[in-house]
Amino acid sequence: MMNFTVLIADDEPMPRRVLQAYIPWDELSVSQVYLATDGEEALAQARKFRPDIIVSDIKMPHLNGLEMAAAVREFLPDCQFIFLSGYSDKEYLKGAIRLKAASYVEKPLNLEEITEALREITTQLKRQAKPTAEELFFQGGHFPDKPLNTDVFRDGEAVLNQLDALIRQDKKEEAFFALRRLGDRTSRCQGTPPQDLRHLYCQILLVFLHAAEIRNIRVVTGQTDHLLYTMSRQETLAGVQEVLLQTAEAYFDALHPSCPDIASQVEGYLKSHYQDCALTVQTIAADLGFTNSYLCAAYKKCSGKTVNQRLTEIRLFHAKQLLSCAGPKLYEVANAVGYGDAKYFVKLFTREMGLSPKEYQKRHAYEE
Repeated sequence: MMNFTVLIADDEPMPRRVLQAYIPWDELSVSQVYLATDGEEALAQARKFRPDIIVSDIKMPHLNGLEMAAAVREFLPDCQFIFLSGYSDKEYLKGAIRLKAASYVEKPLNLEEITEALREITTQLKRQAKPTAEELFFQGGHFPDKPLNTDVFRDGEAVLNQLDALIRQDKKEEAFFALRRLGDRTSRCQGTPPQDLRHLYCQILLVFLHAAEIRNIRVVTGQTDHLLYTMSRQETLAGVQEVLLQTAEAYFDALHPSCPDIASQVEGYLKSHYQDCALTVQTIAADLGFTNSYLCAAYKKCSGKTVNQRLTEIRLFHAKQLLSCAGPKLYEVANAVGYGDAKYFVKLFTREMGLSPKEYQKRHAYEE
């Protein structure tokens, strides 16, 4: 979770206290709020605490807000400023513009206006921020709603030995259960150094490669360099897990060809779900318990066509049945067979059938 620090600089005590007490800092992801009573103290505080945002009065003794901000920008070039002023002097406003201030608020203080200015700044800072290596590895680059936990995965050696035995004993289901359980456990142990988990997954990959070499499984051994390279390039734990699961699927599929079974499962799924406009190959693979790439390759190997080609065949078969009946409108037929866009349905039907849906309707009626 990303948190920010704010420095409030004002030579009057009341504004400092009001801002510190009544701005919803937690809601704005601000974890620390520091106070300074003049420009010089603000500059010293900025050097010490390196705030992300400074809310400062413009007219202060020793250094005014603009002079302080110019000095801060020399060592904190990305620091954001909100200037407060009880003066409508255009020169102050011009100075704030030159410093590219995030906001300029006139006194007396309007807490809602200042809160909104702070919200805009923190939102922008979150968009621009880059995730840490750990956040990228465990969260895929998305900042979590809460900080990464500190749990450490310590059972790597035991898991490695377990999987080595399961692979040698050709226990497919138990091996996949262990792999998925490993993925679940490691994803929840976010205090583990990413390099340690990469090393563990690489060791398991090597166990599969060694077993494939002993059993002469060329579909796996022929990809040894590619698999090792791909594994090393993964920046996320999810990516590392995906490479390992794909390897496991290829290995066990070569030992126990399951193409006909996969084709049968896909066929049944398509016939039950072809009306779903949001249906994708990724959805089918996830629901059937396969990775997307493995499902596509296995189905095409067995059936000679892609999953999407077969889905189109099923949808158009049912579309022709509906068009054979009197009365349905084209958009109704399109929606009934899984196409939310009627124009796309007409274009696809015409391309595949050699005549438009309307022409099909007329010809069928004529034949009747």
